[in-house]
Amino acid sequence: MARQNRRRQDRRKQEQDRAGRLKKLIKASGVLANVESVDELLPILLQMAQEVTQATASSILLYDPKRDVLKFSLAMNEARDGVQEILKSQVELKMGQGIAGWVAENREPVLVGDAECDSRFFRPADKATGFKTKSLLCAPIVHSEELLGVVQVLNAKNRSCFTPEDLELLESFAHLASVAIVRRKLLEIRVREQSMLSQLNAASRIQTHFLPKNPDPGHGCGIWGHTTPAVYVGGDLYDFIPLPDGSWVICVADVSGKGLPAALVMVAMWAKLQSLTPAGMDPGVLLGALNRDLVGVMAGEIFATAVMARYWPDSGRTEIALAGHLSPLLLRPGEIRVIEDLKGIPLGIEPSSTYEHRVLGLKKGESLLFITDGVTEARSKTRGFFEMRGVVDFVRTHPGPPWGKGLLEKIDRFRDGAQANDDTTLVEVWRS
Repeated sequence: MARQNRRRQDRRKQEQDRAGRLKKLIKASGVLANVESVDELLPILLQMAQEVTQATASSILLYDPKRDVLKFSLAMNEARDGVQEILKSQVELKMGQGIAGWVAENREPVLVGDAECDSRFFRPADKATGFKTKSLLCAPIVHSEELLGVVQVLNAKNRSCFTPEDLELLESFAHLASVAIVRRKLLEIRVREQSMLSQLNAASRIQTHFLPKNPDPGHGCGIWGHTTPAVYVGGDLYDFIPLPDGSWVICVADVSGKGLPAALVMVAMWAKLQSLTPAGMDPGVLLGALNRDLVGVMAGEIFATAVMARYWPDSGRTEIALAGHLSPLLLRPGEIRVIEDLKGIPLGIEPSSTYEHRVLGLKKGESLLFITDGVTEARSKTRGFFEMRGVVDFVRTHPGPPWGKGLLEKIDRFRDGAQANDDTTLVEVWRS
């Protein structure tokens, strides 16, 4: 009878222990959901793993894929102080080295009853810390087949060895640790993205300072320009520069690509244009000089198309040269004509390139429109591309001049919320 009572008591104690361990595992899951700081979360999980397996010591080693090694990230030891600092500074394991390295390489958990008798056991860690490993459990930390590290507990309390049930519990904690580590990676990515977003917003604000204000050239004329980058910063450039004789240099350029690389080249173009324009060159000569200066900057990796014009508001005389850009458009009420007989390769490709200019007279009621690819390649979610026919249809059905601002609004309506796939720039010169 007494023996039966003892058996009942032993079973009751085992059930209570199992229930207690289950409660701690549930508690660990709750901690994972509620603790915001991952730096706080991993130590809590490791402490719980050590408690629930009734171990004397525990550690987490994280995998460094660049060096293909395991490095101690956390270590807890009831018997000795300062173990974590020693392990982090003095010990790392190659893949396959030691029991932890074997677990990482094979991605299988292990239960080792006698560490000294296991040929995989890595003794230098004990030697460095003065700790004596007797038994241990080790489980891989894996997320979506990606190895993140291993978690291990050492030396079972008040018993000679850990049990298979202990190993199952440690595997559960390894899964929780993988979620925590992935969360930390995601948080780090979010912080980097927020930093980059802040920098891009600043770059966008700075870039707007390079854009000129729309001037009033007098003589019943108007000059207007607008650009919208596809991303935060763009590679489209336009500028209006007055000369002492009353004429204006008007430039529209489109650097290949978009984003920061294109924006940096755009700034270099703007600076060189500002330095060259006061010499009063005709547009073809100015494009040639700009091209020679930009070949070194672009280094054959990027190029820019451009259209350059010099306009006299009092007479309407206009000189135009082209460097691989979309041809300018001559607009009259109900009519649009492409100025096609302009040739020249893009800037930044060949240092000896030359560019010829053409002279035309802008009459009253006429307008010159310069656009970039973002206009014709504007895309709707349901109606395809805007194309040149969209420009033609707008000019033919809307009064002007000017037409540019209304055309820009038409393009925005056409996109209907679709993301722009290229920087969109329009510049218009007209005589009322």
